[in-house]
Amino acid sequence: MDPSIAVIPIVGMSIPIILVPVSLGLRHARLVRELEHAERMKALELGRTLPKDEPFWGPARLSLAFGLGVPTAVFFFAWMASHEENTAQIPLWISAGVVGLGGVISGAVLAYRQLERWWAGPHVEDYRTHKPANIDEDAFDVVGSRG
Repeated sequence: MDPSIAVIPIVGMSIPIILVPVSLGLRHARLVRELEHAERMKALELGRTLPKDEPFWGPARLSLAFGLGVPTAVFFFAWMASHEENTAQIPLWISAGVVGLGGVISGAVLAYRQLERWWAGPHVEDYRTHKPANIDEDAFDVVGSRG
């Protein structure tokens, strides 16, 4: 028996094995997109944001990055500069300490302000969760009121 004859049934069986999962996967992806769209529209209608819409660099992460990143970078560059010859060591480390302390204090102030807003609760006005005013559309029907 010729081995090329066995290729036809193998290809015939592999088409549904490949085609059905791809078709079901595309169908599922479409359903997920429809559900996300419906959820997003409902959130917009209620004036809320979805967790995925929040920026990665929000106020809390930004204050943490500022409070940790500035002193780390300053002391790293001061350490690198201290290896150079003819470098005044004491003013270098004093200035690095002052700038690093300023970064820590600024990061702490930013974090405290963010926590203050979080502790205050939902009654604080926030531009991201502000629900649009309920306005009667007929109140602005200028063309219809002319007669």
